[in-house]
Amino acid sequence: MNTSILKRVLAILVVSVLYYTANATIVENFVNARYGFSQFDSYGNGYYKVWNNLKWGICDADGKEIVSPAYDAIWDYNNGYAIVNMGAKWVKTSTPKGVTDIEKERNFKKIWVYDNEFATAYVYEPTMKQIYKLVGGKYGLINKEGNEVVPPIYDELFFTSENGIIKVKSNDKYGYIDFNGNYITEIKYDDACDFCDGMAMVNIGGTLNKRGRITGGKYGFINVLGDEIVKVKYNNANPYDGGLATVKEDSYWIIIDKSGKKIGDKTFEQLGVFSNGRASYNEMGKYGYIDNNGNKLIDVRYDYVMPYSEGIARVKHGWSWGYININCENVTYFDFQEAGDFKDGIAKVKKNSKWGYIDKSGKEIVPIKYTTIAEFDKNGIAKVKVGLKWGLISKSGEEIVSAKYQSIEPFKGDYARVSVDDKYGFIDKTGKEIIACQYDDTEDIENGLVKVNSMGMWGYVNIKGEEIVPCMYVAVGKPDCELRTPVKLSLKWGYIDSLGMDIAPAKYDTIGNFVNNIAIAKSLGKWGYIDNSGETKIGFKYNEVHDFYNGIAKVKYGNRYGYIDENGTEVIPMEYQNIYSFNDEIIEVNIVNSYNGDDAVTVDIFDILKFNDGYYIFKKDGKWGAMDSTLKVVVDNKYNSIKEVKKDLYK
Repeated sequence: MNTSILKRVLAILVVSVLYYTANATIVENFVNARYGFSQFDSYGNGYYKVWNNLKWGICDADGKEIVSPAYDAIWDYNNGYAIVNMGAKWVKTSTPKGVTDIEKERNFKKIWVYDNEFATAYVYEPTMKQIYKLVGGKYGLINKEGNEVVPPIYDELFFTSENGIIKVKSNDKYGYIDFNGNYITEIKYDDACDFCDGMAMVNIGGTLNKRGRITGGKYGFINVLGDEIVKVKYNNANPYDGGLATVKEDSYWIIIDKSGKKIGDKTFEQLGVFSNGRASYNEMGKYGYIDNNGNKLIDVRYDYVMPYSEGIARVKHGWSWGYININCENVTYFDFQEAGDFKDGIAKVKKNSKWGYIDKSGKEIVPIKYTTIAEFDKNGIAKVKVGLKWGLISKSGEEIVSAKYQSIEPFKGDYARVSVDDKYGFIDKTGKEIIACQYDDTEDIENGLVKVNSMGMWGYVNIKGEEIVPCMYVAVGKPDCELRTPVKLSLKWGYIDSLGMDIAPAKYDTIGNFVNNIAIAKSLGKWGYIDNSGETKIGFKYNEVHDFYNGIAKVKYGNRYGYIDENGTEVIPMEYQNIYSFNDEIIEVNIVNSYNGDDAVTVDIFDILKFNDGYYIFKKDGKWGAMDSTLKVVVDNKYNSIKEVKKDLYK
């Protein structure tokens, strides 16, 4: 391509990007003008979730409404369809399992996080630090055109592994419908499973036990058309695999194909699920395996067996476990006290009270010598224990770290925290001890630095183990890019530089991070600003201050807000009850009111995006309005909420 053509192509691309960016801003402003809040899906679906009068709807990428705000929740589209809910309540709940406090604030800040098993939503209310969960209501389905293809009438709604089929629950009964809401089956089953091998197992008459599982009743199978190919008449059943299922008829088990026809004339005392063309069978308390035709591949000789995994099955003889292949030939001796299924070509085994890993030939990949051995993580690293000490190994059995640590925590990024004699340090993935175990406590490594504690005092070291801030402070803040660090001595805060020298003496009640060499600070109950030499930049007279952005900062004097420049000169007078500039970003979840003390609440949200068009939103005389960067009022202060101002602002 010659130079002139290349320049033309680049010019067209630049213009296209600018046009798209400008057009996206126009559309977003248009959407906000109508609804006050929108959340654009940037993962290829191209639509806005919009919020109005405590309800959700959807606009397309051009701002055209396709679903009016009428739902209490709308989930993301899945193959062109989205689950919706009407009538649900937000009810106080505990933090979901495995979610830390930091993740709670970060993940739930905007509002929606769903679990994968069922359409569940959580919201985090930051003032009370409380989690609320969406419960109740009725579930339905909408398509991308906004049509309600399945009305919200169901107590539960699940996508299945078969595209176009949904499992639903109503009045404690299950059934299946298609994406148009048409019934594939009646809603009549006490339990209904996902599809396996094109067939779904269903139950009538079963009841929930204490573990939440269905027991009793009769079992059968339906196909993807909803036809009850296998009548609901069996006392028990296992899912299909490879075109075959095992079912219990009266007091014995048989094999059936996908038409429900019995395979062979053999009956069994007990049958397991088919896997790799093999199923276990039981006679008089002993187990063996059969093939697809019900022929016995091996007589009952085992005390327990498990389904095949990766072509290998683990079987138990007496008190010991061993492995057999698909031909029921021994792969190993019965040497193991415990054994796991094969995964990625290896299996965890226990012998002589020690653990290790073997491959499919029975060869020890990880020597069987460890007191405890964990599963391999995504890095292919596993913790091992010898006696009371921990080490690390690779999948090849290579010893990354000898068993010498009191504890080894999971890797976070490239590093793991370790301890020796109640002292903490860090190792990398090669096992190298990058920070010696000499600290009483540490936080996680972040941006190459880690906060450490020695004898009750805090400091910082880098990933080379070099001391950046000596452990001599009651508390320390985060170092900035120039390694200037807020430090606390006794009851007061100050600043030190990368050499540990004082920038600002520890005489402040509170101190912030430097922004353009200016930091907020508090002294004698009032806020002001200091420069990077520790000198007072702007006097301590304010009731509230914020960091500078584009040369201005929001401050509060008495009970009024305004803006000052870096010299302390007022650029927006102190006459507002509140004010937000184009650099402010506020995302809030607002709990409106409670219902009768039953822990249910109404959730409202509003957000103030970064006003890159230069508007200021202000509150004066108890009402909200807006002005432009010249301080000209463009929306009179007459509204009760910011959301109403945004609507007016972008009209």
